[in-house]
Amino acid sequence: MDRTGKYTVVDACNDHGAITLREYPRNGTLYVVEYDDPDIESALSELEVGSVVELDLRRAGRRGNAWCAESARAVETG
Repeated sequence: MDRTGKYTVVDACNDHGAITLREYPRNGTLYVVEYDDPDIESALSELEVGSVVELDLRRAGRRGNAWCAESARAVETG
């Protein structure tokens, strides 16, 4: 299952390259653990907690709530 949507950064990118997101404005939590491109990983690793980003995601293998970011676009809020 693929998904596209807006997500709020809950926990910034950790030492393992994983980032915790919450569906915006809903509250479902998901984890991005893979990236299609190093530029996407770099852009997401620079986001601070509370940042909102629009992502295209696909499941990362068979891992529960783990996702691969296919693309990312910054979202202006406020």
